[in-house]
Amino acid sequence: MTRQGLLALIAPVLLAACGTPGAASSGPSSSPTATVAATPSFSPTPTAAPTPTPAAPTAPPRAAPSLFVASNMALGAVLVNAQRRTLYYFVPERGGRIVCTGACTNAWPPLFATSTAPTAGAALPGQLSVVARAGSEQVTYNHWPLYTFAGDAGPDQTNGQGVFGFGGKWFVATPSLQP
Repeated sequence: MTRQGLLALIAPVLLAACGTPGAASSGPSSSPTATVAATPSFSPTPTAAPTPTPAAPTAPPRAAPSLFVASNMALGAVLVNAQRRTLYYFVPERGGRIVCTGACTNAWPPLFATSTAPTAGAALPGQLSVVARAGSEQVTYNHWPLYTFAGDAGPDQTNGQGVFGFGGKWFVATPSLQP
């Protein structure tokens, strides 16, 4: 047999084994066909472990505002905490120096910062910050430590305005409070 004759005989077998398009849909063939039986292989093939996709950078969670500006009939714009309790400053604490300690903090509870930096519910012309105090951080506005007053029975009261106690005067904190 010549090479061409042998090739003509083997070509249809090879094409059928390779799965030529349309071979499955054609009718019975008169040319010889070969059946290839594959033996299953149980050896695992290594696959690449999925690489974790780094998460897109996200903005830090926004904390609830620590203080807000409220309108008071007698005093105008005043600073209040999240519970709308009026905030006060103590004149002897100019510049952020803590003077109100002990029994003073029972009458004038400090406004402590939450786990994040203090924020305002509205734009304030001054600077919000914190000062270290007894294992926590007290909120300051323009370097004045801020307090509520135990004599205010509820929100929007200003009973501490102008009170003299614990060695100095107390005033309602306003957005225009100067350092």
